[in-house]
Amino acid sequence: MQKIYLCIFTLLLFSCQEQPNKNVYIPPASIDSFQNKFNLNFGADELKKIIKKIDFLIIDESLDSEIKFQKIDEVSPNKISNFIDCGTMNNEVYVDYINRIFDSSLKIKTTIEIKSIDKSNSRLKLISYYVFTSIETGTQWKFKTNESKMILVGTPAYGAEPYRECASKHLFESRIIKEFINQ
Repeated sequence: MQKIYLCIFTLLLFSCQEQPNKNVYIPPASIDSFQNKFNLNFGADELKKIIKKIDFLIIDESLDSEIKFQKIDEVSPNKISNFIDCGTMNNEVYVDYINRIFDSSLKIKTTIEIKSIDKSNSRLKLISYYVFTSIETGTQWKFKTNESKMILVGTPAYGAEPYRECASKHLFESRIIKEFINQ
């Protein structure tokens, strides 16, 4: 009889306990592929003049037929969600969720290659490499222009999908390309 009372008491105790909230992760919306290779109506000499006008670009290497340069940026934590999309967690932008819970950082390294086709035409190729880091956990998403990254989170929130995906919103790349096109 004691066992029956113990079973009933245990059943009542657990049935009255609040069920944990289910965490819901939704991956990023499909982001269109970004056109990161295209022709410019500028020869190498004109391009060098344009690059000197664009204050945020620094030439790494310069040849007569090829110009290659890189730009490295560290994004302010409260602006990371402007540059990348990692979906949502419980209706909160996942990037903001990570920053609120664990602190975060985003570094963007952009490589731009411009090859002269002839005296009045060039070909531009731009690729940004992203490193989004959850500072407290050390989890990193490393991805690049037009390639998202899916990783398995070591300790996902209770009940949440353990995979997280991050992709570029192409804001940074668009800004650079706009500088060239508007010249």
